[in-house]
Amino acid sequence: MSAHTGSAPPAGRVLHYLLEERAAAAEQKPFLVMDDRSLTWRQADQEANRWANGLAAAGIGKGDRVLLMIPSGIEHVLIWLGICKIGAIMVPVNAAYRGEMLRHQVNDSEAALAIVAERHLAVWTDLADGLPHIRTIAVFGGEPPSRAGELPWTWTAATSLQSADPSPLPRIVSDSDPMAIFYTSGTTGPSKGVLYSHAQAWTTAEVPAAWCAPQDVFYMFLPMFHVGLSQMVGIVLIAGATMAIREKFSASGFWPDIRRYGVTMTILLSTMPSFLMTRPAQADDRDHPLRKVVIIPLPADLEGFKARFNIEVATWFNMTEVSVPLHSDGFNLANDTAAGRPRPGVTARIVDEFDTPLPPGKTGELVVRADRPWDFFLGYWKNPAKTLESWRNLWFHTGDIFRCDSEGNFYFVDRLKDAIRRRGENISSFEVEREIDTHPAVLESAAVAVPSGMGEDEIKAVVSLRPGADLTAGDLYAYLEQRLPAFMLPGFIELAREELPKTPTGKILKASLRASGTDACWSPGR
Repeated sequence: MSAHTGSAPPAGRVLHYLLEERAAAAEQKPFLVMDDRSLTWRQADQEANRWANGLAAAGIGKGDRVLLMIPSGIEHVLIWLGICKIGAIMVPVNAAYRGEMLRHQVNDSEAALAIVAERHLAVWTDLADGLPHIRTIAVFGGEPPSRAGELPWTWTAATSLQSADPSPLPRIVSDSDPMAIFYTSGTTGPSKGVLYSHAQAWTTAEVPAAWCAPQDVFYMFLPMFHVGLSQMVGIVLIAGATMAIREKFSASGFWPDIRRYGVTMTILLSTMPSFLMTRPAQADDRDHPLRKVVIIPLPADLEGFKARFNIEVATWFNMTEVSVPLHSDGFNLANDTAAGRPRPGVTARIVDEFDTPLPPGKTGELVVRADRPWDFFLGYWKNPAKTLESWRNLWFHTGDIFRCDSEGNFYFVDRLKDAIRRRGENISSFEVEREIDTHPAVLESAAVAVPSGMGEDEIKAVVSLRPGADLTAGDLYAYLEQRLPAFMLPGFIELAREELPKTPTGKILKASLRASGTDACWSPGR
């Protein structure tokens, strides 16, 4: 599956080979820390070798897919590294998937081995007759189910895949080899598998690694079935830093973890800053070691966030298919809304529906391409038609609406599929949400298009309130009348006391908000 030919592939941009070098040069430095467990560079490399040797002994070889449905944590990192060392391909699966979504990804990957946490076994046994490629399920952190003998797979404990041998493995991996298949959420069809190379994993981490120093402790809580696994671990590997891990984000556990581990750098996505800001102010809000935070996208009250917690902020734009094509100048933001400028080696354009470049100030689709080979994805797994479609005219089409100013700063406007057309105007749901979120009673919001009955879109705003906040839909509408042009004012407003539904990476699930209709909404016309 590699584009490289020959018996001795160059190591190039391969993260697990860098781990081996780090282990030899700084073997006693802490690399991975979680709860009471801590591994040095050398220990982590040896543990990854144990997984690699065990998987090889079980018959897993270069190009084979290994499916993972296990908790985020140190062992997840080690298993991934072990898979990499033998040239196999990791296929991480969202722990929330079940039914047809799970069946599609398992069957599409054609993985024969799945390592599955005990707590997820029920959703697999429910699909027993519909997964023809699976031959073995290795149970992580538990035992096979009581009816294991009735099911069509060989069962084993995941620990049986760990060899006692920590010896290094032969270097058989090239940077152009595929490292993983990351499935992206489907919007008009089944999710697509993004074939992700070792070089892309390196490149995605390379820019932010320059913002991380060897003495930094990076806090990782993103789900490891997401591309954030290789990117965040890659940042730490390239920088020579230390990673502190939590299984998933917790607003209440965030600052205790920062102080416990001595965290100096982390990343916050989507609504995470809002959840930290909504917690009651504390006298020690600025008394902590955290100084560097990457936030994507930048929050509405960026300056307030920075001032309250005494931190610096950087940002970038990325998606699974590419490798941080846009980023800020480290922690020197151009302003409080720009996603950044193209990184060295990337060309970016804003184009119209005919792929004609647009001048500064005009909105259109962001398209990008890279100078170096293998910096972007290798294609959609078993889907050449979608691969060709995404690379129309030799540019990767992001599906995102952007604009660019005269100084070369790029600004996210909306997802193409989330854009709203109303009263002859194109409306950015992102910009509507940004204004709603400035209200002090609002925790988070989502603006979506719903049918108006007049042959165009109407705007529905779903708004989650901060705990204890007192706000009516009419009062919010009056507030927005002072901040938005009339054509951008929501025609329907729904207030909620609970969090809005999200993906595991914190993105609001707008499809479900669109589907729920407008019957429960307040409207200025009712």
